[in-house]
Amino acid sequence: MSLWNQLGYSANPYTVNPLAPNAEGSELIVGRDKELRKLTTQLTSTDTHPTIEGDNGSGKTSLVAVAAYRAEQEFVEGRSQQLLIPIPDIIQMKSGVDELERDAYFAIARAYVANVKTLDDLGFNTFDTSELEKWLGSPFIYGGGGGLSVVGVGGNVTRSVSANTGQGFTDAGFRQLVRDCLHTTFPTREHGAFVGVIDNIELLRTSADARQALEAVRDSILSLPGVRWVLCGAKGIVRSVVSSPRLSGRIGRPIDLKPVPDEDVPELVRRRLAHYSTRPDPDAPVNPEGFAHIYKISNANLRNSFKHAQDFALWLDEEGKSQAPPTEKRELLEEWINITAAEYSTAAPLQPGQWSLFDKIADAGGSMAPSDYEDFGFNSSQAMRFHLQRLEEANLLDSVIDEDDQRRKTISVTSNGWLVAYHRGKLRRGA
Repeated sequence: MSLWNQLGYSANPYTVNPLAPNAEGSELIVGRDKELRKLTTQLTSTDTHPTIEGDNGSGKTSLVAVAAYRAEQEFVEGRSQQLLIPIPDIIQMKSGVDELERDAYFAIARAYVANVKTLDDLGFNTFDTSELEKWLGSPFIYGGGGGLSVVGVGGNVTRSVSANTGQGFTDAGFRQLVRDCLHTTFPTREHGAFVGVIDNIELLRTSADARQALEAVRDSILSLPGVRWVLCGAKGIVRSVVSSPRLSGRIGRPIDLKPVPDEDVPELVRRRLAHYSTRPDPDAPVNPEGFAHIYKISNANLRNSFKHAQDFALWLDEEGKSQAPPTEKRELLEEWINITAAEYSTAAPLQPGQWSLFDKIADAGGSMAPSDYEDFGFNSSQAMRFHLQRLEEANLLDSVIDEDDQRRKTISVTSNGWLVAYHRGKLRRGA
C-alpha cells in the first residue's frame, strides 16, 4: 500500500505531472478560464498554430490538454461543428530536424490509430490503419527502394528495411501514409484537427536556434492538414520566434501565461484533495492554506510548489508524523522548510559577500542581469561574475545565455533558492 493510500487518497494529490486531456484534467484546472477561452478561440477560428509563453512550471501543457479535451466534448455533445482531438504525446523541442519530424509523425500516427473507431462512430471518413499499425509496431521502417533487401514472412515479399530511427525515417512512405490519414478525416479546418504540443522551445537556449529549427519544419509538420500544434516555451524565446518573417502566417502571437492568481490557489488544492480522496477524513499532509504558503514562498511556481508539498509529505512519513493534527502539521511544515533550506545552504559553502548578493537578488524579485551590477554594489559585471558562478554552483541561481555574445543575460533564483531565501529572510528579521 502506498503512502497516499494510507492517508486516504487514491493517488498522489500533489503530483507534478501535467493535467491529462480527460475529465479529470478538466475538473482539476483552476484559475485559467480566460486563457482557456483564448486558446480555444485560436484553435477553432484561426489558421495559425497558437503559442504559449510562460515560466517553467506555470501549467502550459496542462492548459493545452484541457482546452483540447473540452473542445472535443463540445463536439460530442453537439455544441460545436468542429472536432478537436488531443494528441497525448508531448513533442520536446529539438534542434535536429529529422528527429523532431520523426517524433511528430509518430505521435500523430499513434493518436490516429487510438481514435479511429471514435472517428468512425462520429461519422468521419477514416483511412485504413492496418498499414499504419505495421509501421508503428515494427522496430524497422520498410520502404520500396534502397537499403537492405529482406525476404518477408511468406517467403515471397521483398522490401528494403532500415532501423526505425531518425535516419531510417527519411523514407517518405510512413510520412505520406500519415498525411493521407489526416487529409481523409480532416480535409478542411472546419472539420477539425488533432491538437499536439511542441514543448520547451527554450531548450534550444537561444531564439535564433529555435527560429532555425521551426523554419526548417515550416513546410513539413507545420503544414500538415488536420493538425494544430501549440508551441510552448519560456524566457522570451517564443515571442522572438513569432517575429520570424518565414513563420508569419504559420504561428500566432503568444498567449502570456501568468502564474495562477494567489486567490485561486487554495481552491486548486482543495479540488485535488477532494478528487483523490477515498474516505471522508483523509490526512492531508498540506491543506489548501498550507499549500498557499508554499506557493508564495516558491515565487508562484505551481510545479515547484507541488514538488515541495510532495517532499514534505514524504518527510512527515519518515518522521512518523503523518497522522499529526492539521495545526501541528502547519508547524511541522515550517520545521521542514528550515531543515531543507539549511541543507541547501550548506551543500556548497559560500562567502558572506556571496550570501549578501543572493539576498539582494531575492529581495529584488528574484532576477537580474549582469548589467545591473551597480544596483548590487559592484564596480563592474566582471567583479560580480565570480559570486554569481558560486551561487549557480550551489543551485541557488540559474542563468539564461544571451544569444548574441554568450554572456549571461538573465539570472534568476531557483526552486531551491526560494526556500533558502525565505529561511534567510526569517533569520534576518529575527523571526
